[in-house]
Amino acid sequence: MKKFIKKTQLVLLFLLPVVVFFSYHPVISLGSNNYMNYDLSIPEIWLGIFFIVSLPFIKNLIQFYGWKKILISSLIPLYCSLSAIWSANHLRAILTAGILWLLLFAVLNIVYLLKNTPRLISPLVKIFLSSAVFVSIICWIQCVLDLAGVTRDFTLLCRGCTFTAFGFPHPNGFAIEPQFMGNLLLAPTLLSFYLLFSGAHKNRKQKHCLVFLTFFLTSTTFLTLSRGAVYSLIVGLVVLFVMCQSKRFPIIKYKLKTATMTFMIVFLAFLVSLGADGLFAAASPTTDDFYSGITKAVHQLSLGIIDLRPNNIKQPQQDIESTISPEDTSSSPDSEESVSTLTTESENIAPNAVKDTSNFNGYVAESTSIRLNLSGLALTTMASSPQYLTIGTGLGSAGIAMSAYRPEELGPKEIVQNEYISILLELGIIGTILIIAILIYAFKKVDKNALLIAILSSFAFSLLFFSGLPNALHVFLIPALFFTKDNLLVKNIIKSHRYKNH
Repeated sequence: MKKFIKKTQLVLLFLLPVVVFFSYHPVISLGSNNYMNYDLSIPEIWLGIFFIVSLPFIKNLIQFYGWKKILISSLIPLYCSLSAIWSANHLRAILTAGILWLLLFAVLNIVYLLKNTPRLISPLVKIFLSSAVFVSIICWIQCVLDLAGVTRDFTLLCRGCTFTAFGFPHPNGFAIEPQFMGNLLLAPTLLSFYLLFSGAHKNRKQKHCLVFLTFFLTSTTFLTLSRGAVYSLIVGLVVLFVMCQSKRFPIIKYKLKTATMTFMIVFLAFLVSLGADGLFAAASPTTDDFYSGITKAVHQLSLGIIDLRPNNIKQPQQDIESTISPEDTSSSPDSEESVSTLTTESENIAPNAVKDTSNFNGYVAESTSIRLNLSGLALTTMASSPQYLTIGTGLGSAGIAMSAYRPEELGPKEIVQNEYISILLELGIIGTILIIAILIYAFKKVDKNALLIAILSSFAFSLLFFSGLPNALHVFLIPALFFTKDNLLVKNIIKSHRYKNH
């Protein structure tokens, strides 16, 4: 019986690199109330099953880590669980704390399994990259189907992601919005660059395949038009290259050649995604053409700094507050109020609007100001009460607290759109300091490698652009696959003779 459970645990481990990409579709809706939606996603179901299957091996974890490390790492979910006592949203606090406990247990088990069975790393990497390629293909298909007039019920495109927004679609895959789709591609894209840096190819044909894989994942990240994902990818690439050049992570043999290759792949991927936006714009039932599609994408990604748009489209955008994409306003289904008021269903747009003009002429400055305003309101709310300042409003109650402080500005389902400020508001200064201290302690105890540091840096930067735990479980789970020393990671992934002496 125990052997069967062990095999089931390994099967679930191999399913993880697939499951994370289905972060919102399909989803089981269990209802909603004034404060939150009750949705059950595939990754959350995986977490629950993995917890049950891994319970019989809890003694192995205790022997492997020791009581001290386990207790210290448990302080974060423990404090979050205690905050449910003073939270204004008790149920959400309890559910979120429960997810945190499951995540901690899953991460400890994943690291333990890979430490004791390092040969599992190679097949896990292959599954992870294959899943990323599959979902990336789905993203491109979504764009084509949208232009063909297929409804959102079939394409799964989010509100504001269709061609009616910018004149060309920007996909969200099986995620709730492009922000999360782009975020899901961060780790596999950095992984593909890492393999390329490390020489993970035995011949020229394999090298060309790896170059194309890296190029394809990078171009799909640009295709999402998510600034948070694009900027985070750049941060991750810079960190990866810097780490790989140091003596501590000696995996690059030809540094100048690698730098040139990285720049060329990113630049060509950017050009291809822009070309796709231009072609999609020209093929859409709007007045947009190839050039306007390209210039709009550049204007949006550059935060309005680079403006190459034709003069005839440089005009005030119409009804901006009712058409902002969910990628720019909400990163959680719990923030339903902002989604419903700041986005527009393509079905509800007047026929003339679809045939004549798209909703946006370029950079949506309102999306940035919404995020900044929410962050400012969160900090102001925190400073309004000694309790909020010290122990926080309680887990899951940021929206309720901000709404109570400024009821005329937003509803109780709103989220902060910045994970760091959200933590500061909900857990206070004490909780935030506790989290920082434990994370520093944990990171010092794990085996670090260039890829792990790059992925964590990329994810850490991306948290500036969204908040909302249920749709970002990959931020916690995926790094656990790479908690091993750099030379061992290279050896187990690449299995190349040139690294035997590292």
